[in-house]
Amino acid sequence: MLGIKDYNPKIYTNPSGILKDHKVQLERLKGKQIQEIWVAWEQASDEWFRDCPVIICFEECQIELCAFKWDEYFVTFDEISVLQDIEWYGTGLPIKWEKNKINGLNFAINKRINGIEIIERCEGKSTEFCFLDGIIISLLG
Repeated sequence: MLGIKDYNPKIYTNPSGILKDHKVQLERLKGKQIQEIWVAWEQASDEWFRDCPVIICFEECQIELCAFKWDEYFVTFDEISVLQDIEWYGTGLPIKWEKNKINGLNFAINKRINGIEIIERCEGKSTEFCFLDGIIISLLG
């Protein structure tokens, strides 16, 4: 999916699904140090290709986060190899994984995870219409 070999993420539209599937893995990230942050980089225009996941690497694992559409999120662990180029649906668009390329994210490198919050937005009086509104990673130091 998304032109990434062997990447088959589950689509989440609400926080309960993410917690059901990944709560233990997310809790294990607390106290872990971020070592690298990888993003998809469109080579011809020299800019961040935001339709692909952001990969946050730790010593023992990596988490891949993608807000593919406004109400669809992908959360996976250890599924993407940054050594492989991205084949964006046969378009020939030159996209490669780049390490620590976004200055606005580099402040997090070498910091430890303090906690992870999953933000939910509910519309109306019922909880039937709740949407995933974001994922916040708080850092120590």
